[in-house]
Amino acid sequence: MNKISKEDRFPLWLRSLLKINFFFHPCEIHSGPFKKECNMYCLDCTGPALCYSCLADHKDHHVVQIRKSSYYDVVRICDVSKFIDVSDVQPYIVNGATIVFLEERLKPRFKEEGVKYTCKTCHGKLPEPFQFCSLRCKRKGLKKDPELTFALQPKLSRDVSKNADKPKYFSAEFV
Repeated sequence: MNKISKEDRFPLWLRSLLKINFFFHPCEIHSGPFKKECNMYCLDCTGPALCYSCLADHKDHHVVQIRKSSYYDVVRICDVSKFIDVSDVQPYIVNGATIVFLEERLKPRFKEEGVKYTCKTCHGKLPEPFQFCSLRCKRKGLKKDPELTFALQPKLSRDVSKNADKPKYFSAEFV
């Protein structure tokens, strides 16, 4: 097996993105009568969150939009799957977009009967057989598992019959 660099296992931009814990605040540079929320993130600059007006300075950069779902920060899989492997993170469909959570979700305070799948890191309930509930939990999992990585794996031709037990909407590329 090829040795994967630390940068490939956990890219710098993702480290920085997971350190930012305050998206959706008013932009300090572009304040005015219109609400300028900082909900964008530049993967090339790895700086603070950006508003829509800040994007002019990042025209040729890779930028992802951070969204909200039930008070949690999320990102669309189609935006980040070009740069990192999220195949082992539980996806959800929200308003027609397939997303993953940036942070772990709060666990229920009561014991749930019949929970089949749980996150390897936080042990939160998962509806399907994935290893992690969020990008943060996968990041924590990297510390324990030297084989785990965010690096994209080369696409191999695959026999669809081998993946018959996988959920149908995860077997194709995300739109």
